[in-house]
Amino acid sequence: MPETPTPRLGLRRPLNDGSELVNVQTDLNQNADKLDLAAGFQIVTSTTRPGTPFSGKAIAESDTSYRTYFSNGTGPASGSWVEIPNSSGTFGSTLKLAASAQLTIGADVNLYRSAANTLKTDDTVIVGGDLKLVNGTTTFRNGLSAATTVANTTTETNLATITAPANDPAVGAVYKLTAWGRISTTGTPTFTLRTKVGSTVISTLYSAATGSGLANAPWTAELELAIPVIGAGGTFAPVSRTSNNIAASGTTASVILVPAAGTIANDTTTSTTWAISGQWGTASASNTVTCQGFTAVRLA
Repeated sequence: MPETPTPRLGLRRPLNDGSELVNVQTDLNQNADKLDLAAGFQIVTSTTRPGTPFSGKAIAESDTSYRTYFSNGTGPASGSWVEIPNSSGTFGSTLKLAASAQLTIGADVNLYRSAANTLKTDDTVIVGGDLKLVNGTTTFRNGLSAATTVANTTTETNLATITAPANDPAVGAVYKLTAWGRISTTGTPTFTLRTKVGSTVISTLYSAATGSGLANAPWTAELELAIPVIGAGGTFAPVSRTSNNIAASGTTASVILVPAAGTIANDTTTSTTWAISGQWGTASASNTVTCQGFTAVRLA
């Protein structure tokens, strides 16, 4: 009777007392097959992972763009796989940094992904809790965006947006969108500044005639949303703010608005876009509102 097989690969070990003949097939060839299979990462699919992996067993899945895993040796085997990030497969697990650790980026990186607005190498991100990197459609940005100007039109236009991808919101999360810029007019046209979810108005921060002949009068607007409930029946609790010289150049007005209902329905299983928009009552090339920059941030 042979000795106990090796603990990791289960290689056959004949007795070392001369009482057992070496069998080429079981003692040599089958052992060689097991060694060959264990060399490097074993290529499997997501449904053909090894059923009895040893602790430290490494695999790569050919049907998930080669996501890589190792087994931590716990049972059941299906729950023992720990994902290893790589540049081929899409990382599908939660990645956490220790409180003292840093995320160092050596090139332009999108956190909330946008083709035009990205976090630059000289920007700084300070995180007090878990940092969730999201492959969304708008920006997590620190600094100026490309200037957006709305003129010679009465069409409502988004000046800044933040999009939460489907299933991104978590209970207690807060999204914050802040925009700033200048406004110029001829005469006293009507101007409307709103915060919105999709096409639905959250708050109207300003909707009246502007000051006469404004020239680069400053404005800022902010939308902040807390997420108390997620899922198809989810909600968000918003507050909208503005500080501006729209009514009269040099005269600052500040407004803070919370919807009367307190919360607004929000299906978090689909993507949601929140925006700060501007709209002229009269189309004129001399009536211009420019968003010179914005920040779009997800906290917690």
